[in-house]
Amino acid sequence: MLCRVTFDKTRAVSYHAITMPETKLEAWSEAELQDLLSSRVKGGFGAFWVAGSRPSEPPPVPPIVLTGGIPDPDELPIEELIECSNAVLRREGPAALRYGGHQGHPGLREWLAEETKKRDGLDVEADNFTITNGISGALINVSETFLNDGEVGLVESPTFPGGAGAMQNCLCDIVGVTVDEDGLVPEVLEQVIEEQGAEGKRVKLLYTVPNFQNPTGTTLAVERRERVVEICQQHGVIIAEDDAYGDVRFEGEKPPSLFALARGKGVVFMGSFSKTVATGLRIGWTLSEQQVTDALLQTRYDLGVSPWVQRTILEFAETGKFAKHLDKMNAIYKRKRDVMLAALEERCSRYATWTRPEGGYFLWLTLAETVDPKKLQQAAYDIGVAYVGGFAFHIGDTGHNTIRLNYSFAKEDDISEAIMRLGRALEEASQG
Repeated sequence: MLCRVTFDKTRAVSYHAITMPETKLEAWSEAELQDLLSSRVKGGFGAFWVAGSRPSEPPPVPPIVLTGGIPDPDELPIEELIECSNAVLRREGPAALRYGGHQGHPGLREWLAEETKKRDGLDVEADNFTITNGISGALINVSETFLNDGEVGLVESPTFPGGAGAMQNCLCDIVGVTVDEDGLVPEVLEQVIEEQGAEGKRVKLLYTVPNFQNPTGTTLAVERRERVVEICQQHGVIIAEDDAYGDVRFEGEKPPSLFALARGKGVVFMGSFSKTVATGLRIGWTLSEQQVTDALLQTRYDLGVSPWVQRTILEFAETGKFAKHLDKMNAIYKRKRDVMLAALEERCSRYATWTRPEGGYFLWLTLAETVDPKKLQQAAYDIGVAYVGGFAFHIGDTGHNTIRLNYSFAKEDDISEAIMRLGRALEEASQG
């Protein structure tokens, strides 16, 4: 039902109901739609998100979910964020509820600069930072600033499909670089750059997750970090460093960032509060030297990220709540990881090998040759355990003998049951 509004001579308002007939939506034919779609939609990494989000029918058994990289839903700091939000609105409500500018709230950028100085010993300032819509927004910003149609963007293989998809939307060619148990392989990186150059293609950007890589959970060794920086600087390749999981650490010392090793030259560091606090905040950032930061701001037309949420996060950090929450969550995630590792050892060692990350959210399983990946997918669906098949993280039709398991989201008491179910599925899918 719609309303027609009319005014009489006294400016009194009258409302007249208009009854509209119910009709079904009409759609383009498939051929018409395909003719209209951009090349960004046709194929590419975006297909993974759609295919994985619309199950055709409910599973026979409610699954225990070991899929998305999402913080523990039972431990979100809701009350603390309410307290911080209230404080912000009462203290600076009008400013928090206006547009905040492309670069982001100066107070939050100053806090990030101070934290970076303490961590890396680098002389960075608030103006070296831009606040973005998570790391996804940061990588879109970097890609739109530096990539042209037909140029080459490098990603790890396997890689996070959202990262590769953001680059691919700039119509560049995506080429993978091998990841092993020590992270990105520098020799392969150099070889790929030289091969692309020999074909007359310009390699512009490398996207990498050096700490607790998504999906494998591996961490790039320090000596490799130094070599990766050296290779990229020699060939004029910009590094987009995704550190979404770097602060989710249970063991060992955090290695220097690629940005720190490069002293800022040719590296855009990208951070986020999504994995340390909550994905729905959508607060990330870039850190880069001043000329690069200025260039990044030239492709920002989004009027910035919510000033209200930025100020709330700043309040959360400055009052010490963020550090306390991070310590708490890292202890929880360590327990969950250990439960999953123990269950895998007990139930799945005949059928797979896996990584043992010192932090982050993920384990990466490589299936034994006796396991049929398609049969495993069906068996896991029937038994009630959900994972992400490794093919989703590879370029082309590869990676079917791998799967990614997430331990951050499921309840700790459910993880052992999930792995028991996975073990049964592996057994059913095994040919020997």
